[in-house]
Amino acid sequence: MKKPLFKVIVLIAIIAVLSLMVVTGCKQSTAETTAAAAETTAAAAETTAAAETTAAAKKLVFGNLPTAMSDEWNGYSTENFIYAAEKMGVEVQVLDAAWDGAKQLSNLEDLIIKGVDEIGVFVYTPEEAEKFAEKAKEAGIPISFENTKLLNYDFQGEYVANVACEYDSIGYTAIKWLSENYDGAKIFYVRGLPGMGIVEAYEVGVEKALAEFPNVTVAIRRDTQWDTGTAQPVVTDVIASGEEFDAVFANNESIAQGVYNALKDAGLEKDIPIIATGGGPTGVTMLENDIIKATVASPVSLQGLYLFKAMYLHATQGIMPPEKFIPLPDMPITKETLDENISWVPSDDLIDLIGGLESW
Repeated sequence: MKKPLFKVIVLIAIIAVLSLMVVTGCKQSTAETTAAAAETTAAAAETTAAAETTAAAKKLVFGNLPTAMSDEWNGYSTENFIYAAEKMGVEVQVLDAAWDGAKQLSNLEDLIIKGVDEIGVFVYTPEEAEKFAEKAKEAGIPISFENTKLLNYDFQGEYVANVACEYDSIGYTAIKWLSENYDGAKIFYVRGLPGMGIVEAYEVGVEKALAEFPNVTVAIRRDTQWDTGTAQPVVTDVIASGEEFDAVFANNESIAQGVYNALKDAGLEKDIPIIATGGGPTGVTMLENDIIKATVASPVSLQGLYLFKAMYLHATQGIMPPEKFIPLPDMPITKETLDENISWVPSDDLIDLIGGLESW
């Protein structure tokens, strides 16, 4: 009887050992499977993180091509463009042409080589803009333009958006204001530089106003380089020549400062009123100090913001602006109505004024 019992005990022991080995093997297999899954998950997480890092590294880069950052008008447009870009995490590469048309075209080629996502150009001349549009199209880079209304020049190039003042409207408003406030005025029109399409547009508005308000005339026209330094000697020469005028329309506030300097040198600064255009920081100071009597304000701050907005929505969502030409408002501002002026200094309030940056 003892041997069969012994055999049963041995069999039970063997079965127990085998069971233990099976269970242990299952646990090891499960552990290995779990470890493998964890490794796969970790690898997937690393891949996702790498993709996110790559996406962040490939953030949008916009090119901005000023005609001259030294120009207050151009400078504040660019500042507002950069301000908006920083808000939306877009890198901006600004290449200043410093009034050199050939340099601006060369700067475009530099941006094309760098492979920026979109390009904005402060127009030097409408003819140059045609070349810009053609080169950008060849490179497959969308381009937008500011400062000159290209529709006025039968522009044939392709572009996303065009933001600019209605310069003819500003010229009209300036002459109308003089007719309403200085009856019988003989106006000295101190212009900017013809050829950029700006003076030409101003002239359309000036002539329209003269036809509607015959109580004033433009007696003298002279051209400048849009700045104080060239305006002052032009006005000095006219005063010395004995040509008669009793009011001045200056194409911008830098020109107006040169006009005032020349009038002051001749002892005429209190006798001859000046109306300018712009409404920027320089103009506000000039109004406060009675250097000019009025300025036709058109906020270039909105020009820079609209330009960025159009480029950003096109680059991120493929959305074109409702209209390819985006105009700026304008209105005459005097010392008494300065609170109606729209600032040129970048701010969130200005972004709100154009309806934000994320939709039209």
